This record gives sequence, C-alpha cells and structure tokens, in this order.
Amino acid sequence: MPDKENHQRVVHVCIATGQNAANLIPLEQYDAREVWILQTPTMRANAANLAQALKKEGRQIERIDFDDSSPRQLETSAEAVAHRLDGCHVVLHATGGTKLMVLALRDGLRLVEAGSGTLEILYAETSKQQIDWLGHAPRTDAMADVLDLRLALLVQGYRIEGDSRHAAAQQRAATRAGVTREMGENAGRYRGSLSALAGRARRAADGGQERDLVQHFEYAPGGALGQLLAKAAHHGLVDWDGGETVRFTSREVAEYFAGGWIEEFVLLKLTGGLVKPGRFSSNLRVLSVDKNVPNEIDAIVIHRNRVLLIECKSGKQSRAQDALYKLAQLRQQLGGSVASALYLSAQRVDEQVLQRAAEYRIDVLCADEVAKFVPWLRDWLER
Repeated sequence: MPDKENHQRVVHVCIATGQNAANLIPLEQYDAREVWILQTPTMRANAANLAQALKKEGRQIERIDFDDSSPRQLETSAEAVAHRLDGCHVVLHATGGTKLMVLALRDGLRLVEAGSGTLEILYAETSKQQIDWLGHAPRTDAMADVLDLRLALLVQGYRIEGDSRHAAAQQRAATRAGVTREMGENAGRYRGSLSALAGRARRAADGGQERDLVQHFEYAPGGALGQLLAKAAHHGLVDWDGGETVRFTSREVAEYFAGGWIEEFVLLKLTGGLVKPGRFSSNLRVLSVDKNVPNEIDAIVIHRNRVLLIECKSGKQSRAQDALYKLAQLRQQLGGSVASALYLSAQRVDEQVLQRAAEYRIDVLCADEVAKFVPWLRDWLER
C-alpha cells in the first residue's frame, strides 16, 4: 500500500470470519498500524483470535460490535463505522463477512470519500496467492509469505503447548538418522517386520519396570528384521546377539521403535532445508484458546501461508478411517479451507481406506511410497 502524501491516518477495517488467515495476511504484509475488527455476534471468538495474532508493539487494534441481524441494521452499523472514519484513508478488507455485509460497508464507507477521506478495497485470494485492490489505483499484488507456525495457529485460535522439546528432538533424531532412514526408505520391504518390532517395543514402552525393556520373539529374527536389529544394535539402540531376545536400551528408544521413528523420518526431511525455520514442527501439542482442548500433531508445515498436517502411522491400523476423520477435522480447524493433509503409513492400507481418504481430500503415502515423501513434499511446496 503506497504512503499517503498528505499523511492521512490509515485505518484498516476487516470483518472477523472463520477464515481469518485471509484477514491476517494482508494486515501483516502491509504492516497495518491501526486495525478495526468488525465482529458480529457469532464471530466474537474469531475476532478475539485475530486480535491476538495481530498483537505487535505500536499496533492499535479495536474490536467493534457489528449488528448483522437485518439489512436495515447492516446499513446502520456500516454508517456508524463510516462516521468515525471521516478524514481517514480507509482500507476495507472485503475477504470476510457475508456479501450483504461487504456491500453495506462499501456503500457506508463511501461517506468517507464524500468528506475529506479516501477509500480503498482489497480482497485476499489465498488460493491464488494474490491480493486484489480496488480504488484510486486498481492492481494485483503477489501475496507475501508472512505466516509462521505461531501466527498460523494463533489466528485459528490455537497456541503451541510445550514445544521446547523441538531442538532436543532434532538432535536426538540426528543421532539415529541411519536407522530411521533405513526404515523409512525401505518400509515396503520390511512390511510385517516393522509391525513385529513395534509390538514388542510397545510392550517395553508401556511396562513400568526395567525388566520390561527385555522382549522375546518366538524365534530368532532373520531376513529383513534381523538386518534391522543388527543395524539398531550397531547404533546402540538395542542389545541383540542374534537370538530370540532383544533389549531396548531405554523406554524412549522403545517408544521410537513403537512408532515414533516415522515422525522422526519426517522431521529429518523437514530439517534438510526444504522448509524455512519456524515454519514446521513435529510431535507437538496444541491447545485451543477458547475450549482449552489439547490436540496432538505428528507434523505440521507452513509454506506460503498454507498449512500442511501430516499424520504418521507405523503399524497396522485397525481404525484408520477414524484417524482420517480426525485428520480432516484438524486440517479445517488449524488451517482452514486452503490447508492440506497427508496420511503417511509404513504399512499398506486397503482400498476402503484409500476411498475414504479421497472423500476427505487427504493424500496417502503408504509402504514403498513412504520413500517418496520428499518428492511429494517438493510438489506440495510448489503448488
């Protein structure tokens, strides 16, 4: 937005909505210093989320009640806003609200132009990554990449709880990267071996005694599983001499083999430079601000103001369709209409699961396809 030569007071007026990222992005891109958030009775919580995400030193934020109960009340509310803005340069964000609200505000704010003020209207098209302007200088601007992980979650009404483990998780993942890559890049070859190992690891992780770290197979593992255990022993993750007994060196290592390894596989790929720092995390816990309800997320990526959620599964999934439904719900809650979701499974999934994933618009990579995660991610980043 160009500087006003006459140094008019610039006020950005936006309408709180369920897709508040479309409000936040241009406000951040154009460094809005004074923001009025219009809140209808049903959008007060969304207005609070937007205000929280906008908090910045030197920025003025005002939430204004807006009655949308009837066309007459719409016009009355719009005129009341306009009267307060006489002499200002007003930027109306037309992305949120109903069509009637936007029309009423456009007509009401023309009173500003009838006085000594000016009016511009912008519309943020997140799916096209562009911002369209109407007014004295109609134009289209490319949408800047302004949302980091914190902002993307805040504007949707969520905050990160206990993400301090992230640096430690990266360091831990790096120490056993060889084993993680072996499993991830050869998941299709290992197949049942991963499930067999995960079953023993889960019992070890859930046990409360040191002796529970020792687990037994029905026979001495050979083939792919034997090769994997030998590699794990070489890296100090298990004690195994080639026989029927394996000892996990800690409960944390048992959790890793029980399923955490596939999350680390994703984390290793994300830390390889594909995604900007501060735009991704794994194995994090987020809390909804209004309901105080926690959600566990295996991995999340923010790129060009879009959210990608990744659900990771290493063993057989008896309730895969329930997991897909939850993933679809979280995608909408955390990322809105332009968010994406990926279901990453070390095991094959059946046709019914694939059909349900397609219905929910969730991409699936399973078994041998896990090794294609990086090409898939590159494709998503370029969309």
